[in-house]
Amino acid sequence: MASGAHLALIRTARALWERRLISGTSGNLSARLDDGTLLITPTGCSFAHVEPADLVHLDHAAQPYHAGQRPSVELPLHRAAYRARPDIRYVVHTHPTFCVVCSQYGKLFPRDTVAATESLAAMAWVAFHPSGSQALANATESALASGAPLALLENHGLVAVARDIDEAFVQTDLAEECAKVAYLTALGKDIAF
Repeated sequence: MASGAHLALIRTARALWERRLISGTSGNLSARLDDGTLLITPTGCSFAHVEPADLVHLDHAAQPYHAGQRPSVELPLHRAAYRARPDIRYVVHTHPTFCVVCSQYGKLFPRDTVAATESLAAMAWVAFHPSGSQALANATESALASGAPLALLENHGLVAVARDIDEAFVQTDLAEECAKVAYLTALGKDIAF
């Protein structure tokens, strides 16, 4: 039987898919359960089709309770995020198009719109490290330990963390819109930020 965390992850996966904040089999979600164990999306799954039974429940040693299940390759990043701060209950890692484009400039995108200055949460920068690597996990942990609920990963994507998964989703959605505005504004002015 699916728990509230299972259903929250599936609902958010569908919303991310519908908002086109992910594509193909990119992105991964996780929840830290009350007992400290983790629930994470499996590797190579499409958020358009993931079901509660597909989610991988990991024990305290990060081993699946059910043999044969394979957690996301970004499991080290998720574990690092939870180590960064005890208040984090959910991690949403996506590859939104404009966040990825802006991340290739080697710095955070400008925050000079009303939405970016008033509604978008603090964002930390994470320099490039290979996907699934411990180096990426360590750099992300360091960035999130600063208190920022968002981290922009160079040439990669976005991490949003929160106590409430709806907040992580809203911040992901808002970050993509702010990145889009920043990029299109720069393009219109023929400048690089």
